[in-house]
Amino acid sequence: MKYVKYRPDISLAQFIDFYWVLQTDANYRAVKAPLFADVCTDIFFNIGSSPANFNGHDILSPGNIYVGGTSTSFSFVNSFPGSVFIGIRFKPGGLAIFYNLPLADVVDRILEFSDTGLTSILYPDETLPIRLDRYFIARQKRYAFFPAVIDLMHGHGVPLNVDALSYHCNMSNRTLERLFNINAGISPKAFIGIVRFQQALKFLQENRSKGKLLDVAVQTGYYDHAHLTREFKKHAGISPSEIYPGPRFP
Repeated sequence: MKYVKYRPDISLAQFIDFYWVLQTDANYRAVKAPLFADVCTDIFFNIGSSPANFNGHDILSPGNIYVGGTSTSFSFVNSFPGSVFIGIRFKPGGLAIFYNLPLADVVDRILEFSDTGLTSILYPDETLPIRLDRYFIARQKRYAFFPAVIDLMHGHGVPLNVDALSYHCNMSNRTLERLFNINAGISPKAFIGIVRFQQALKFLQENRSKGKLLDVAVQTGYYDHAHLTREFKKHAGISPSEIYPGPRFP
């Protein structure tokens, strides 16, 4: 298996996390790759000779392009020999800068998507990142306020709660709710919960807790060990004690 990431042009870095290419050869053994809750979104194109499937039933067919929305719970992708996928991972709110999509309809789903201009430049060679940079620089068409809200949230270490975030953004809770629904497809409370989970996941993968789950809970804003465990089972499908150190794919 070959999995490569490319960083976007600096002018796009606020909206796009990375471009990626995943290739498997004929000897690759099919695997079930776990996907944890995440506030990012993806567009990806199956240009290989074999399908993949999402959660065991949604078929990702060769020749089709897909959009994957914000995920709030555990899911998985089965990949097979002869797969070639090219994708764009957008940061929170990034997809909405380039596409006018009803993101609430894509939460926890992968749906077929249409963009012939993008499809025409998605083939794996050394100039792929350059083509994608040019495409998205030309396509950008919205003032980006939402990324500033996310930066504010992260700037306080432990994610702010909804009331505190509304206060610091100088807007009502209702306006904040609308902002998150448009840019992420979920409520600010749900979004904050996933950000907190991702912070705790990173602690565990980097083994910074040295196995002390209460320390992780305190440092990432959970009430206690039990709260951390409940949220992990919701967002990862497993308990925090089952997370092993080191990065996971994807």
